[in-house]
Amino acid sequence: MAILETTQATFHQDVEGDTPVLVDFWAPWCAPCLALAPHLETLAANHAGRLKVLKLNVDEAPGGWQHFGVRAIPTLAFYSAGKEYGRLVGPSTMRLQLMVEKWLGELGLVLPALQRASLETRNAPLSADALEEKWNSFGGDVAVKKAGIARLRDCSQEEAYQPSRQLAGDEAQFEAIVGVPMALGDLLGMLYWLQSQNDEKTARAQTLEIVDAMPVGANLGAVTAKVLYDLLYLSPWAISQYRQNDIARTLNRKIEMLHQRQHAGASVMESDWEALQREAVLATGSGLGSSESEELEHLAVPLLDADMVRHVLPLVTEYAVHDYRQYPDWSESEAAQVAAMSDEDYEQTREALGGPPKNGEAARDEWISQLSEGLHAREVERRKAHPVLWERYDAWCIFKQETMASIGARTGAVLLSLLRTAGK
Repeated sequence: MAILETTQATFHQDVEGDTPVLVDFWAPWCAPCLALAPHLETLAANHAGRLKVLKLNVDEAPGGWQHFGVRAIPTLAFYSAGKEYGRLVGPSTMRLQLMVEKWLGELGLVLPALQRASLETRNAPLSADALEEKWNSFGGDVAVKKAGIARLRDCSQEEAYQPSRQLAGDEAQFEAIVGVPMALGDLLGMLYWLQSQNDEKTARAQTLEIVDAMPVGANLGAVTAKVLYDLLYLSPWAISQYRQNDIARTLNRKIEMLHQRQHAGASVMESDWEALQREAVLATGSGLGSSESEELEHLAVPLLDADMVRHVLPLVTEYAVHDYRQYPDWSESEAAQVAAMSDEDYEQTREALGGPPKNGEAARDEWISQLSEGLHAREVERRKAHPVLWERYDAWCIFKQETMASIGARTGAVLLSLLRTAGK
């Protein structure tokens, strides 16, 4: 069955009926929406006769973002008999497939075994062995390293400091020029970001120290994975301490065991990773919230995976800065109060501005600038109305900055140690 278009005017009529409906809230400018489109077409074909798939362009629906409760796109909402049954925001293709299967199964519409087996084997993650490559840092050329260090040193305070870009000279050619995985460039950028929240000078100095320690002509392909392993499982911010129930702790331990095997140099079967991803997805609503389920799904891949730096460091940092055991002068309820104010201000400011312009980068930049100014003005008013709450919030922000700097400093030290060892 083909994917059909729906509108705000016909929406309620379109989601009624005996056949379950999956609605894709999207916009033409949304790259993740466009990337998901072919997978939705496959999904619609695989479930022809038992699932109707609709698309709704939120930019063409007056007040559509607010009306449908859409905060980010792509959002996929599943309807049964006209009522929303479940929702996914920016899901992986595996999560989308498995959750649709789960919802259909709960409604008594079981997918035929042949099609289900096909879905289970599609989009399998790469094994660690497949991700390992031979690298040659700086192409074995000392002059390439010296040029990169010079660009980092010469970057003025007015310029955007992006370590991977300055180091390579051309970020699009980072791997070819620097001779290391882009993941190591991402790690440099993340460490700079963590440290710069507290001290820009220290952050730049750490970047230079790390790059200076990178040996020339070495295979540094596994270094980033070792750093992530340390952060996830050996550091003061080890992820296991933040798991709140037995289901999450058990699944986290299973993932750790696979990472431990790879860290020790053993191979892990592709099917082992896929099994844990499936377990994380299907635990949604059965012991895991959707957010923690997604975290565990994304962790259940080799640490050599190219996207792991951009997932692991923000994840660990988010848990650490909200660990109120370490900062008891701020509470979860107070954080929720500030978040609720911020959400309300965002919705009202966005509604006053209207949706983002459909065409033109300059117009979109101006819209974003106006949104930022409006949010700032509302925060000023909030601070006047709740001075004690915001004073406590500002004190917590100092703890947050210090924690981020600590994570950056320790992780940077681990990276330095590995690089110096690799150079011997």
